[in-house]
Amino acid sequence: MKKIIALALMLLMLSSALAEGSLIVYFSHAGENYNVGVIEEGNTAKMAKTIAALTGAELFELQPVEAYPSEYEAALEVATAEQQANARPEYAGEAQAWEQCDTVFIGYPIWWGHIPNIVYTFMERYDFAGKTVVPFNTHEGSGQARTQQEIEQLLDSATVLQGLALTGSTAQNDETATVQAVSKWLSTIGIDHTEG
Repeated sequence: MKKIIALALMLLMLSSALAEGSLIVYFSHAGENYNVGVIEEGNTAKMAKTIAALTGAELFELQPVEAYPSEYEAALEVATAEQQANARPEYAGEAQAWEQCDTVFIGYPIWWGHIPNIVYTFMERYDFAGKTVVPFNTHEGSGQARTQQEIEQLLDSATVLQGLALTGSTAQNDETATVQAVSKWLSTIGIDHTEG
């Protein structure tokens, strides 16, 4: 029994050490998604939770004040209009303990070649000076598109590490492959984590 308690305490301490100063901010879309059908939890949300499980980082989901339509074509219309208008949709809540946060993971789906505008709302609201930013995204063939470069340009006071692009269908349907991909990526960019 003492060994089990000691092991539990050690895992708790490891999780706390990994999580210290780390935040995962993400936007994800449930409902109808391209190539995966109708889903209850978005692809990017699943990827974000895998990163959290491996790093112990806190999660902050960008939940739009005005929800996007769950139907794919309707969501496409709204997202296209936002891109054309350079809109900055509002989200609920705020990231906690921002000043103490030194590493920020930023996750998003690729929406027709771009970062969803709601993610720009977040990135433009906070001061990223001196922070390490780690992008990640889900897609169905676009990879990162140009989002790595866009984040590097926008957050030029931060250190932006190489992001990870994972297909939404993998994140949604293949937990083992997702954990392996995320673990390998975290090792490559030098982020402490438990092994997947």
